[in-house]
Amino acid sequence: MKSSVKYFIILASFTAVYSIFSMLLMSDIGQFFAMPKSWIIAYYEHAFLLGLVNVILLLGLWYLHLVRKVGRLWVMLVATVGVLLCIFAANMMNTLLFPTKQHTATYVSVTEADRVLADEQVIYVLEINGEVRGYPQDHLELPHVAGGDFGGQEVVMTYCGLSNLPVAMNQDLGSGESDLRVMAQVHNNLILKDNETGELVQQITATTEFGDKQLEVYPNTMMTWKSFKQLYPEAEVFVYSFDRMLDPIFRWFFAATLEIQNDRSKGAAFPTVSLDDDRLNPKEAVWGYRAGDRQIAFTKEFAKQHPVYPFEFQGEPLVLTYDKTHDIITLFSRLKDGEELDFHSIDFRGQTDSGKLDQKPLYNGVYWMVWTHWFPDTQLNDQE
Repeated sequence: MKSSVKYFIILASFTAVYSIFSMLLMSDIGQFFAMPKSWIIAYYEHAFLLGLVNVILLLGLWYLHLVRKVGRLWVMLVATVGVLLCIFAANMMNTLLFPTKQHTATYVSVTEADRVLADEQVIYVLEINGEVRGYPQDHLELPHVAGGDFGGQEVVMTYCGLSNLPVAMNQDLGSGESDLRVMAQVHNNLILKDNETGELVQQITATTEFGDKQLEVYPNTMMTWKSFKQLYPEAEVFVYSFDRMLDPIFRWFFAATLEIQNDRSKGAAFPTVSLDDDRLNPKEAVWGYRAGDRQIAFTKEFAKQHPVYPFEFQGEPLVLTYDKTHDIITLFSRLKDGEELDFHSIDFRGQTDSGKLDQKPLYNGVYWMVWTHWFPDTQLNDQE
């Protein structure tokens, strides 16, 4: 009997540690302990096997309880509930708690959206194939993903509050139609999983984890709601209904977390980013651009000082623009039909006195600490 009790205590302790560790690893809580991305990916790849081990450990406890008469029934019931909750949290919690809207996004008119949006709210604008849609930052925080058809092109707008980063990308990960859900976050940036293929996508790099595919990224423009409704009165606007019972709790949690993330006197909400790059305050918002394996970032102050800033990056002539009236930063290629375009004036849409330029995708307003963690060799303000 004594040996059975000993085995029960050892097995119960190991089961508890195993279950709790799995839950912590695959939830945001684990990022407080800087659990590495490689562990998260490894668990995800072997989730069924690791979950099965958890169940076998629990069954072992029940065997000792029922056959060897060790442990009280209420202890076993509590242990069972705890193990099952940990398995749920490790494998399904983020997917169920954050209701992505890739295929069920609701779009309304500017007039209707104006009833729920304040003038100062941030909105991200997509203009693809002649269609314009706006994505309010506050309405992207919980779902993280909103999809839409732009003239036959299926696009997903993604948003990571911890990075303060919107990224619009092609929804095709290489196997046709995807079904993107929230899986986890690492280094203060979102990881999405495709329920159709099991593929993972790192938001800030827009690359798949297993196929190593670089997804097509579309330009989005960051502005206030006040400017958007003036500039695009006929556009559609994504709105999230906030109609779930848990939504007020999650909004409070996000607000508390982002308060830390926006506080320049504090570190990151999750201590998983490097703060070694002291060229800027870690919480400074920058506008980043990627070309191949090179990156460059601009501050708003630099853009204000250089409202029309032509430069070359990776051999391509570009121009950064700042619109003072609407406080908008955009980036365009200066190539038109393979030739560099000469112009004397340009607006935030890329319209010049010599023709319209093609917009380039900027990482609008991303935190410097996140940008430099993922891209430590980035240039800043066109300075090596």
